[in-house]
Amino acid sequence: MELDLARQEIRQLRTDRDRLSTAVRHQLGRQLDTLTAGDLTARVDELTQSNQQLTDQLRQATAENTTLQQRLTAAEADLTAARTSLRRMIRTENMTR
Repeated sequence: MELDLARQEIRQLRTDRDRLSTAVRHQLGRQLDTLTAGDLTARVDELTQSNQQLTDQLRQATAENTTLQQRLTAAEADLTAARTSLRRMIRTENMTR
């Protein structure tokens, strides 16, 4: 009789242990899900801000590139004009000799 009671108590204790273990696992899973969602939200915010900064930097670099291209074109035109003028001066100097 005592052996049967002990076995019944052991079964009950095992059932309680399994139920509590499952409850703890579920609670831990919910906590991890909550932490993960918060971490993901923070990461998304961080990446969005970084993306905006990179977009601004790209916009600025593109504007600077356009300005430099215009200056280069103007400098090339000035160089071409200077070369043409120099050639004329050399020809004129050679003709007068």
